[in-house]
Amino acid sequence: MDATRQVRAAIRAADDDLVQRYPFLGRDDGMAVGFFLLALGGSAAICVGWWTGQLPTWLAIVGLAFTISILHEMEHDLIHDLYLAHPVVRPLVLLSIWLAKGSLDPWTRGSMHLWHHIVSGQDEDIEERLIGLGLPWGPLRALITLVPPVSIVLRPRLKKAVRARAAAGGRSPDPRAHSAPWPLFLGNAVLFLLPAVALVGFFMEMPWAWPCLVLWVLPNVLRHGSIATLSSSSHYVAIQRGVVAEQNQILDHPMFWPLAIFSWNFGATHVMHHFLVKQPFWRRTLTFSAVRGVMVENGVRANDLGTFRRANRYA
Repeated sequence: MDATRQVRAAIRAADDDLVQRYPFLGRDDGMAVGFFLLALGGSAAICVGWWTGQLPTWLAIVGLAFTISILHEMEHDLIHDLYLAHPVVRPLVLLSIWLAKGSLDPWTRGSMHLWHHIVSGQDEDIEERLIGLGLPWGPLRALITLVPPVSIVLRPRLKKAVRARAAAGGRSPDPRAHSAPWPLFLGNAVLFLLPAVALVGFFMEMPWAWPCLVLWVLPNVLRHGSIATLSSSSHYVAIQRGVVAEQNQILDHPMFWPLAIFSWNFGATHVMHHFLVKQPFWRRTLTFSAVRGVMVENGVRANDLGTFRRANRYA
């Protein structure tokens, strides 16, 4: 059995054992609804607590960054069709997540993410390149990590890489990975511009601006900055195509724990998702410790901090 199959077998075995011991964790639709209600209810409670003066501003920002991170994980699972297949429930949940995150719409992001699994770490890996993968750490990468619209400067380079791949006889991504249909484009534009408008409104002392910043903009800056840092740092470039063990590393060093809080331990567990896509985020988190050793034994690197100076180069 090759390394990839060994790791997948270990993840499946750990997943099966977990569900056998705690059957409710295997009821994916029910768990998803529970997490969705927990995220929305928790967010609402935090907003009310801050609005009424019961919660300090820093705690509201931190709490909302955590609850919205749950929604981000759900969006990711829905992109892979893991649960909530109902034709009405699914789009409503995705719409709610889109508005809560204030980021790229989940339909366009979904096409980028599925393409990412095909070309992970390559020049045409649109999703990861747009959050800084392969760039040296400096002002541009820091800005892309904290302010996603800045990544627009990378789009010409990415389109060129995709065209080159297609010209060489390779596959091309879904067109939505390049540009969204105009209704989604308009919604994305509004959500991307609103933080800047809120910031201007704050300096102009408009009464709506500060609540908008505290309850939506700043939590998402914290959440997105955390997951973008871990995602772009855990993935590699200059790797062999299709070799899963080279696509990611495990980032579970204590220095990453503060970021892990707002990304559902993404840096440590995302490599498992590359080996086995069909595993919901809560079971991936709970089975990580059981399979970490197996992954390392089969070539997955752990806490390779040299990637920060190598700009994600594998070698």
